[in-house]
Amino acid sequence: MDQTRFANEQNANMGHEAWKDFMENETTAPMERTTELLMKILEDNKDTEYGRRYGFADIHSVEEYQKRVPVVTYDDLAEDIKRMTEGEENVLTAYPYSHFNETSGTVGVPKLIPMSDMQSEIFGKYNNLIMYGVLREYVDEDWMNGRCFCTSSGTYKTLDNGMTVGEASAKMADYLKGGRDELDQLMRIMYTSPLEGVNPEDGVDTKYIHTRFALMDREVRGMITGFYSVLVLFLRYISDNYKLLIDDIEKGTISDEIQMSDSTRESLLRKIEPMPERAAELREIFKDGADFPWVKKVWPKFCYLAGAGGDGFEIYDKMIKEHFTGGGVANVYSGVTASEGLWSVPSGVDDFDSILAPAAAFVEFLPVEAGSDFSQCVTLDKLEVGKIYELIITNVSGFYRYRMSDAVQVTGFANKTPKVQFVYRVNRTINLAEEKTTEKALQVAVEATAKEMGFTLADFSVYPDQDVIPNKYTFLIEPMNEITEFDMEALQQSVFKHLCEANPVYYDCYEDNWLGMPEVHFLQPETSLLYRDMMVYRGASLNQLKPVRVIMNERQRKFFFALIQKVNGE
Repeated sequence: MDQTRFANEQNANMGHEAWKDFMENETTAPMERTTELLMKILEDNKDTEYGRRYGFADIHSVEEYQKRVPVVTYDDLAEDIKRMTEGEENVLTAYPYSHFNETSGTVGVPKLIPMSDMQSEIFGKYNNLIMYGVLREYVDEDWMNGRCFCTSSGTYKTLDNGMTVGEASAKMADYLKGGRDELDQLMRIMYTSPLEGVNPEDGVDTKYIHTRFALMDREVRGMITGFYSVLVLFLRYISDNYKLLIDDIEKGTISDEIQMSDSTRESLLRKIEPMPERAAELREIFKDGADFPWVKKVWPKFCYLAGAGGDGFEIYDKMIKEHFTGGGVANVYSGVTASEGLWSVPSGVDDFDSILAPAAAFVEFLPVEAGSDFSQCVTLDKLEVGKIYELIITNVSGFYRYRMSDAVQVTGFANKTPKVQFVYRVNRTINLAEEKTTEKALQVAVEATAKEMGFTLADFSVYPDQDVIPNKYTFLIEPMNEITEFDMEALQQSVFKHLCEANPVYYDCYEDNWLGMPEVHFLQPETSLLYRDMMVYRGASLNQLKPVRVIMNERQRKFFFALIQKVNGE
């Protein structure tokens, strides 16, 4: 049997067992499973400093837990986490750990999130295995016959005490006797990318490596990522650079334009050879440019995409269907996950809903209208369909009643377990005059404007301007293609109309002169891609970077405002 087929089939079988176990044992008794997890966490951590501080040993119910233990944010735990990075034990958790996930740092200083060995196992089961189980359950088994286009890249640094900081995936080589060489061979059985792209040296152009090796393989079946916005990043990279990529594939070379160290270049050149036939095929596909859905021409048996998508990433979901795949590709939308843990799993394919994972973490749900009234937190058995809740999580890495600032909407049930959709980040709500405009409302307004005004939307950001009276929103809209002439007054009126429809309170504030008419500009095409490149250069993880919907700091403001496109009619 082909190695790729064999490996995919093994993962699919294990994943299917994990999926069946989840559906049969967790979704049928969710409150029992999640309470069991909470009681185990409290018992195991009662002698930690945090456990003694809040009397874990005397807590025997969910209600007692909620009364005794406060809701916290990262700032409340920062000093404890710093001590953990310095090697102190039994501070927040008694579970073994040796790694800290580093957040993307899109706002302020990156945070260090402890990741216990147990948390790593939870990610492995509920993220990786269940994804394979869903593919086996819902997608034609031909997907097992080809490799997956990988977009993951991660690095880590080692502290003086041996602990590591960065992406956990970057440490995979540490667990194999053969080290990087063995991992490279194993990775390339299932994924197109070599280790030089997955665990790169600093400053390496990983987009080139990932896309170059994916284009070399005609038999690619799918594409996997952290966020759907990253899928768009890589597909647009191919659209913009197919000539360079095809030339290199034809000759077996790596263009001098591509940034990488000499050692990485030499290592990669040993893994490639001239492919004139594949290059000729690709050149024919792109002979008239890349302005059409080209994915299934490049990879004729391409059949799935996997990553965090759905409602909160709908712009990218639509863009992929309309400009790259043309539809007809199964989407496995991963559940709600973060560096702090995992809260839900996919409910199938092409379904924005995900199913809460009761045994992956203990989660409380704060109705968004409650603000910071934590007495209104409820458990999953009290959730109401249609309502939006902020997540308060307890995980197996030392976070207890941690305020995530992620909001989910309850959409239904799988057996007795609620299904949810991620809708927005609570701390990205614009609230200049008590209008509380969410990221989702902004997205709805901009998408409706693009449709009405007849341009293709690539991305957008909004700056809440408090330096003028009355305060106003500045919309920075990125079109897919360059726009040099436009009726900007009509664009402003369209944004204003659709913003008021998406959030009627905005119009009330405008009428009362608390908020002004929004200002609207076009950004240069590919501004969002350039921002991600800049953040990666500064050390952020590409697969953790979320779109900048609301500009939150001066660095972001300067960057995006510097790339405003001058348009005739403005």
